[in-house]
Amino acid sequence: MPMLGALKGTAMAFSKRFTPRSWPLVAVVLVSAFIVYGLLLISRSRQLQEKIAQEIHLLDDLSRLSGTLGHLSLTHRMDVGTKQYQWPVELGNARATVEQLATLYKTSPGMNELPGTLNQFLQQADSIHANAMVEQGSWSEQRPNEVVFDFIMQRAQSAIDRTTRQVHEQGLGRYTTTLSDRWNEAQFLLLSACLFAVVFAWLVGVSNKLLLESRLRSEQLNIAKHNLEVANKELRETMLSKEEKEVMIKEIHHRVKNNLQIVKSLIRFQMDQVSDPKTTELFNECVNRVSAMALVHEQTYLSKDLANIDVNSYLSHLTRDLCYAYTIDTALEMDIRINVPTMGVDTLIPLGLILNEVISNSLKYAFKGRKRGTIIVHIDGDEQTGLHMRMGDDGVGLPDRSKWERPNSLGMDLIHTLAGQLDTTVSLVAGPGTVYELVPAVKQHRKRA
Repeated sequence: MPMLGALKGTAMAFSKRFTPRSWPLVAVVLVSAFIVYGLLLISRSRQLQEKIAQEIHLLDDLSRLSGTLGHLSLTHRMDVGTKQYQWPVELGNARATVEQLATLYKTSPGMNELPGTLNQFLQQADSIHANAMVEQGSWSEQRPNEVVFDFIMQRAQSAIDRTTRQVHEQGLGRYTTTLSDRWNEAQFLLLSACLFAVVFAWLVGVSNKLLLESRLRSEQLNIAKHNLEVANKELRETMLSKEEKEVMIKEIHHRVKNNLQIVKSLIRFQMDQVSDPKTTELFNECVNRVSAMALVHEQTYLSKDLANIDVNSYLSHLTRDLCYAYTIDTALEMDIRINVPTMGVDTLIPLGLILNEVISNSLKYAFKGRKRGTIIVHIDGDEQTGLHMRMGDDGVGLPDRSKWERPNSLGMDLIHTLAGQLDTTVSLVAGPGTVYELVPAVKQHRKRA
């Protein structure tokens, strides 16, 4: 509790000395100091770890060097007994290993004396080996040389063991202690950072209390400003008369229609660059679909009532344009019965696209080899209760009626999709020709029930 009181008193004094505007700068300075100190601590710890790894590698190499000396002793006995003369090779390997250790670990404990000591012992061992190979005698006669050779090799092993102890005591031990000290510093750094976070959080709380009233006033001003802007916007919107709105909407439809005409012209221009009949036919279908949408916008801005467009006028123009686009040698009769006087744009666009697909298919495929034909378009109902439509022809019909529900072309896929947008279900009427019937989805469910 006394420590907490002292900490609180220090924080209060700090808060009085530094204004809220200076706290972020102080925080940045302290955080920067923590980061720099932490980076230095990490760098030092990494250097210590590298040194410890180097000492561990040295111990491994000293162990292998000890094995090399043991193998050298075995080679001496085999050469003396069997005259195989492998001693020069093994002696060269031992000296090379000593030189390598002297180069790699010249700063390690004990390595300033070990290479010279081992080279001296290896020279003495080489001299004794040479005498043993020259002298011819029994084992008892060779015994003194062998005793001296073993004593030299034991002294060499003792030198390696002494260096190993120095590496453990002066190298690994000292580095491990220093690394432990660095870990203690890291713990202190972490504790200091936590304490700083607590103090800074308390200072932020004090700052929030001091700035609360200012923030509340600022929020009130922002709310008042927003309400004033909303009121001004509503006032400007209500100042527009109904006639001005209708003029604006008609202008929008006019511009959309002009843009669609530009799209048609671009498609036709691209179509002139194509010589493949199938590709030309696809472009022509795309032009007809764009024309059907453009015609809706044309009828909209020509209509006096934007919400109610004359269906008869629209369908008459659409049928005329399609017959003009597909020139066929067949006398066509138009069985058109429209019992819906007007429709909105949202209904008329998908209806026009469906009629475009059906009549286009009829003009392309239904009357091949025939002198006369009939185009059928019957529309009943209204937009509120649902539309009941029949459209098609009395031509040759589909080649396979069993697969019409699984569309494999863009046109058939469009018919199904657009029928869903009109909340209707599409079916193929039994009988001659190809006639599609679209009925409201509610009625269709009732029939199935």
